[in-house]
Amino acid sequence: MDFQPRVPPTAVRFARTFSGNRVWLAAGRRVSLNGEEYRVFGHIPESCLGQETHWRRRTADVRDALEQTMLEAQGARLEQTLEAAITAIAAYLDACVAEGLQPNLRKLRESWSCGELDLSAAAKGLSQSLNDLRAKRRHRDLGEQIGRSVRLSDYPDTFPARRRVRKLIAVLGPTNSGKTHDAFERLATAASGVYLGPLRLLALEAFTRLNEEFGVSASLVTGEERRIVEGSRVTASTIEMLDPSLELDVAVIDEIQMLSDPDRGWAWTQAVLGANANEVWLLGALSAEPAIVALAARLGLPVEIRRKERKHPLVVGQPLANNPAGALRRARPGDAFIVFSRRDALNLRDDLLALGKSVACIYGALSPEVREREARRFAEGDADILVATDAIGMGLNLPIQRVVFTAVQKYDGTTRDTLSPSLLQQIGGRAGRFGHREEEGVVAGLTPDEHKVVAALMKTHQAPLETQGFQITAGSAYLEQIAQMSGDNRLEALLSLFQLHADCGDGFFVPHIPEEQLARAAQLDRMKNLSLHLKHVFSMAPMASQNETIDGEWRRWAYAANQGRHIALDFLPKSPRRASLEEAEVTVRLLAAYRWFAYRLPELFIDHEMADAALAPWIAVVDGHLRSRYRQGVGGGRKGVPSWYWPVRRT
Repeated sequence: MDFQPRVPPTAVRFARTFSGNRVWLAAGRRVSLNGEEYRVFGHIPESCLGQETHWRRRTADVRDALEQTMLEAQGARLEQTLEAAITAIAAYLDACVAEGLQPNLRKLRESWSCGELDLSAAAKGLSQSLNDLRAKRRHRDLGEQIGRSVRLSDYPDTFPARRRVRKLIAVLGPTNSGKTHDAFERLATAASGVYLGPLRLLALEAFTRLNEEFGVSASLVTGEERRIVEGSRVTASTIEMLDPSLELDVAVIDEIQMLSDPDRGWAWTQAVLGANANEVWLLGALSAEPAIVALAARLGLPVEIRRKERKHPLVVGQPLANNPAGALRRARPGDAFIVFSRRDALNLRDDLLALGKSVACIYGALSPEVREREARRFAEGDADILVATDAIGMGLNLPIQRVVFTAVQKYDGTTRDTLSPSLLQQIGGRAGRFGHREEEGVVAGLTPDEHKVVAALMKTHQAPLETQGFQITAGSAYLEQIAQMSGDNRLEALLSLFQLHADCGDGFFVPHIPEEQLARAAQLDRMKNLSLHLKHVFSMAPMASQNETIDGEWRRWAYAANQGRHIALDFLPKSPRRASLEEAEVTVRLLAAYRWFAYRLPELFIDHEMADAALAPWIAVVDGHLRSRYRQGVGGGRKGVPSWYWPVRRT
């Protein structure tokens, strides 16, 4: 840029400048604002001299002539626009000083003086900058206000349990050490109680055992189901369904090591803090002891630690064979073959059936009712062999004699990593369950490659849980509080404000918002008629967004709610008998989701009774497919390496 004055130094100076591959006649001058020296130099849309490439081909005389012509035509307007821009800059700087705003003056000086400034748009740009600075300050002030008001250290005080005398009883030990049995015996003598488990399947198993094995009149309450038994004094429930207002004699919280779970740990934090019972029993792995002691100290509660030993021997056996095909031929009654996906489970099931074996199959996509039926088939001897994913890791009291790992690595959605010692030991501990098998339980790898890893991980000490960083999620009360402060009802904004600005104090409690909930919140915020309450409920729905059919139904229900329409049970296929296994699985999961919504939004989800009635036939379809000897998998693989076998990756 060649800034050559054509008028006296005290006046406006004109010069050509380059910007955006064009050549412009620009005007500029120096000005003193708020005691600082600035240079403002820019152009207007009408002062363009042409394309830069064409300009460079012209002779100096032609350039001077074109510049002089432009000066005569647009000089006055250019000077007038320059003065207006300077006035806008002065007003902008005055406003920043008056309001205590902090603009980036170094960057602004450069943009005002470099010749690329469109003088005609300067006022609009400065107005937007002022609004951005004000919004940034409001966000900062709001963050400070939220930090003062939403103090996670006060979270325990929000529960009625804080105002009563409680005692924590931690029953810790490996699988098959009798932890749950001890807790159920205590519930059998309690005046009132609740069992809180991580899965509907575990709540269902607790409901069945309490009623049938321990003679306790118990009810079942999960997100999707209510089985209220008249006169019951104990309730088996999923952990998210904790009722903090209910005063109890005994509360049992299972799988307490899930305090450290990255996605659901908040539910265990909430349960320990909110279980409104004289005795709160915490069942789980020995690794949870430091976290339990830390929580007890923080809450000022006495804690009793009862350490349990495994009741039935568990040994590391031998690999079944040198190759997967040979290993299957050595399968024997009482074996549980572990895989890590639905596809692998069904393909392995098919290969075992082809060898004349009888097989039960359990994986995560199955409903608790179907999983229970498959477990019963195996327990009662209708199926000799169990094929299962890590869905059997928690609960499922089964007569497994040998656990065989067909893989020791699991895909987590991004990478395929080796199993953690805690997960492998929890699954392996299902072998040799007390009261089912007289002989010792055995854990093995399918081939020598898997077995080497299994043997090492079974000997590995589980790392103790952290003693701080316990998750707290944004409940309705927190969201309403932040909405009142911010005047904003956008769920995504409120969740983000909670996550960013809640006062963590010493870090003992930390805010946690699941990524899927944030993603859904952004979608729900585009639906202008949904209240904050409705958006919050829809954001927490147990509907897997990875499944296109299920996610599509979630969207359809949300759009209907936004339009104020009733959501009917109109998604069922016409004939259950013609449905494939996958279609039936998805239908069962959608029915469960519909029932979940119907308990929370009965005014919208109007066909609750129809959903209850429709569930059993569709469960029967899934059950029928799994009981049949027809192939249900997709096959594949190559000679000697079946599709369900994943060789150990060398790292």
